[in-house]
Amino acid sequence: MGWTVIEMDGNGVRETRKGGTLAGERPAEPEQRQKPKMVTWRMCSDEGAWFPSNKIPEGWVALEAHTRPLETIKQLPEGEEP
Repeated sequence: MGWTVIEMDGNGVRETRKGGTLAGERPAEPEQRQKPKMVTWRMCSDEGAWFPSNKIPEGWVALEAHTRPLETIKQLPEGEEP
């Protein structure tokens, strides 16, 4: 008798894994996906200067969303830039 796992994420991406349990056969180990490390970026000027929140240069101030109707924070996987 075999097994099937179907997973859906919030974006509608479907992942199917199957395995068997016949005599002497171990069920296949599902591959562990490592989640990418996320980096929070903050907008620091009206012109769109984005910096990682832990590396905002001296003299720059992050804009706050409640003061303007702009997207001022983005969370992206490490290595991607806004």
